[in-house]
Amino acid sequence: MLIGAGKFALEVARYVEDMNADRSEFRIAGYLSVAAEADVVDAELVLAEHQVPSSAAVVVAVADIGARREIIDGYVRPSGRTAANIVHPSTRIDPAALSGDGNVLGPWCYVGVDTLIGSFNVVNYQCSIGHHSRLGSNNFLAPNFNCGNSVGIGDDNFFGLSCTVAPEVSVGDRSVFQAGICLFEDPPSDHSYFLPNRLKSMKSLKEMT
Repeated sequence: MLIGAGKFALEVARYVEDMNADRSEFRIAGYLSVAAEADVVDAELVLAEHQVPSSAAVVVAVADIGARREIIDGYVRPSGRTAANIVHPSTRIDPAALSGDGNVLGPWCYVGVDTLIGSFNVVNYQCSIGHHSRLGSNNFLAPNFNCGNSVGIGDDNFFGLSCTVAPEVSVGDRSVFQAGICLFEDPPSDHSYFLPNRLKSMKSLKEMT
């Protein structure tokens, strides 16, 4: 059962289809609509009103970090439902790297040796995570994210397109990183990070009004 009926849910559904190309591993029982996003697929069921059958595993197919955390802590964990790991068949990862549940890894990703991934992370397509790194829980890595070896990433972070994290950098929790950022130092938690030229553009627009 996919929790979410928006655009990202369709993307996750395609990953499941690709997983089933060689063998029938999962069957999508349906989509649960959530208040945090507009539906783009038919979802007659609403998360707040529907109880997932105990035999069905769930996948959090919502992109917004805050909404994901509410679903995880407010529904999935209290209900005791099994959260499936969705790993696209083109991705290279050791099974032992998935130390948690509920993760979604898209196509053409690489996860290095002795790396550990927690629970409910989204690793979008064409991402790489260097060897001996640690990824916490409920992080969203947009396409073309890359990090070096021995990187530590906490919980509830959002990385935009094509972000890069240098080796041995430690990222905290609950931060947002704009597309294209390169991190060479440890960023504090609970911040939003922008490129300098983006800040200049924002300032110029403000001065014009």
